[in-house]
Amino acid sequence: MNRFTQFAFILVFPLFFLHPNHVQAQSADSLLTKALANDQLLPLLIDSALKYSPAIRRSRSNEGYTSANLEISKKAIFSAVSLQSAYGYGTNYSAINNQASPTVGNNLTTAQNSFYNVGMGLQLPLTSIINRKNIIKANREQLNSATAETENIALSVKQEVIRLYQDFKLSQKLVIISSKNKQAAQVNNNMAEKDFLNGQITVDKVSDVLESYNKSIIEFETYVARFQTSYMMLEAYTGTSLSSLIMQVK
Repeated sequence: MNRFTQFAFILVFPLFFLHPNHVQAQSADSLLTKALANDQLLPLLIDSALKYSPAIRRSRSNEGYTSANLEISKKAIFSAVSLQSAYGYGTNYSAINNQASPTVGNNLTTAQNSFYNVGMGLQLPLTSIINRKNIIKANREQLNSATAETENIALSVKQEVIRLYQDFKLSQKLVIISSKNKQAAQVNNNMAEKDFLNGQITVDKVSDVLESYNKSIIEFETYVARFQTSYMMLEAYTGTSLSSLIMQVK
């Protein structure tokens, strides 16, 4: 019996002789029954699946990328602004700053000085200026679309967790029922064998009881396999340990 099968037996069977630690088995079975009865596991599983889902992580990354593009489009106009400077030597600076006076003759042509000019320039196509609002709006709509896609994926994840959880609950109940049926069929088969040895029933009657017993075994094994599958599917989809969550039930 592997680790998973052993734990599955502890959880779904009230037959504590299947596990050497009867107290532990009873406690685990009680916790699972309680957790499934009031659905305490469901919100924990949904929360774990939302954090684990690769599709949601990819969608959120796309959402962040779109948000960054929106910020870039808002500030794109600043990329066309430049700081311009120029240095020169001549009479213009002197003519501006040293006004002609009766004591200074021909100030424009006689004074020579260096001068330095600083200014800001904007070089941007007119269409970019006109369409700036439309570009920003288009990027904002892309962000809204990315956000809606994330929400849609999250909804799909929640629905899938609910479906897997419901199948898990059903398979657990079916295992318990089939286990009881198998026990009853085994008891009938043992009694039929004794009655046959004592000559109290015919071979046909023994065969019918044995066939019923074999069917109960097949049914039991089928539901155990279904339970194991639903158990592992929940763990794989939510990225968490189901046994750990069950042990946390209060």
